[in-house]
Amino acid sequence: MREIENKKLLTIIAPGELQRMVVEQLKKRGIGGYTVVAASGAGTSGLRSGMLVSDSSVILYVIMSEERLREVLVDMDQFMSRGYRVKAFYQDISILPRKEAKPKSGEAVTD
Repeated sequence: MREIENKKLLTIIAPGELQRMVVEQLKKRGIGGYTVVAASGAGTSGLRSGMLVSDSSVILYVIMSEERLREVLVDMDQFMSRGYRVKAFYQDISILPRKEAKPKSGEAVTD
């Protein structure tokens, strides 16, 4: 069986019109994998019905290492400092990786 890996799950909630900007920033950090889900709801800025692009939100899920997470959180903080309505939070997760880990040099391969 594959070895479980400890990672971070970053969840970003942003207005729909910021999706491209957030994704471009993730790509600048070398992140190519993410999931985007359309969302609606209410918060301090009022109701986001999702009926129009200008009235919709998205949720982005990104799995990454802790080192990369710190870099991305700096980027999200900069968005927030510029007044963009972005929320970012993360969780510790354990995942079953797609690829099996390569044996380290000098390590025996067993079945």
